[in-house]
Amino acid sequence: MHNGLTVLPQTDKFLHGTKVAYGILVQSALLGQDDVLAQLVQAYQRFNLPTTLAALEVDINNRAELDRVIAHTLRPGESIHYLPVTLTPEVLRAEFEKVEYFSR
Repeated sequence: MHNGLTVLPQTDKFLHGTKVAYGILVQSALLGQDDVLAQLVQAYQRFNLPTTLAALEVDINNRAELDRVIAHTLRPGESIHYLPVTLTPEVLRAEFEKVEYFSR
């Protein structure tokens, strides 16, 4: 996720680890680990870590921006492909939305 987020210039101001932290939320969603996702969201909120794309200045409703993030994240050779799940742009978009839902 970190690498995907780097295609948007507004994320440059955020530390590498901050973007990685958000990526762990998406990874938990992808793996169907809803209990872990809920626990992480609570912990992240206590420590002021991002739990939404908006916290990284990314508008989840801006399809063009999100498409760029998704395309970069799903490039061949990216570490996300080590996860034991079928990855498509639609799947990844749904998991972004799941993280948003859990962060409410």
